[in-house]
Amino acid sequence: MVDLHGVKVASFLVEGQELICLPQVFDLFLKHLVGGLHTVYTKLKRLDISPVVCTVEQVRILRGLGAIQPGVNRCKLITRKDFETLYNDCTNARQRFVKSRLSGD
Repeated sequence: MVDLHGVKVASFLVEGQELICLPQVFDLFLKHLVGGLHTVYTKLKRLDISPVVCTVEQVRILRGLGAIQPGVNRCKLITRKDFETLYNDCTNARQRFVKSRLSGD
């Protein structure tokens, strides 16, 4: 577990890189900013971010930590840097949306 924006999130050290659980950070930080997880995957593609697919053992650990739901059998991980890029993109998109609604565009 690592601290991300003041919240503990599940992480793995893979080939010297810290990877965090994408569904967990979506639930904690992104779901109120975007329409759904499908929007996040579209943004990842546009931002040229490639998540890493979890191994079976990593999925078991994530379930045990409560980072993903018990019935989930697949999961993806991203780096903290990629999360920050994604988070900033979601935040900026949300600000642009609110601004356009307020100005009547």
